[in-house]
Amino acid sequence: MIPKKYTTFKKDISNEVEVHQSVVDDLVQFYYAKVREALSNLDDNRVYVEGLGTFSIRKARLEKAIVKNKSYLGNLEKRTYKGYSKVLSVENKIDKYEKMLIKIKEINDKRSEFKNNRS
Repeated sequence: MIPKKYTTFKKDISNEVEVHQSVVDDLVQFYYAKVREALSNLDDNRVYVEGLGTFSIRKARLEKAIVKNKSYLGNLEKRTYKGYSKVLSVENKIDKYEKMLIKIKEINDKRSEFKNNRS
């Protein structure tokens, strides 16, 4: 299957719904901005995108990211203003990652409990 860019068929879409092509551009950009935001905010461990499927966060990769950022945090210069701002951003990332890891563990525990109670 060869993927198509929306620019090849945006004229057809705009004619079908009777709007200007720039409205179709704005809609597509807004949609994928929200998808990127949902993936990067780590609000949920799964994000469903219609036509593409479900994207889920992998526990092992999340654990690797936590270790990587903690080692990076140890190497930062914390005494300068620029270094301190980097430290804060990395600490925020680590907090998000750890919260998501806890959430994933809770979901896995609930699944295993459900399987055990079902039998």
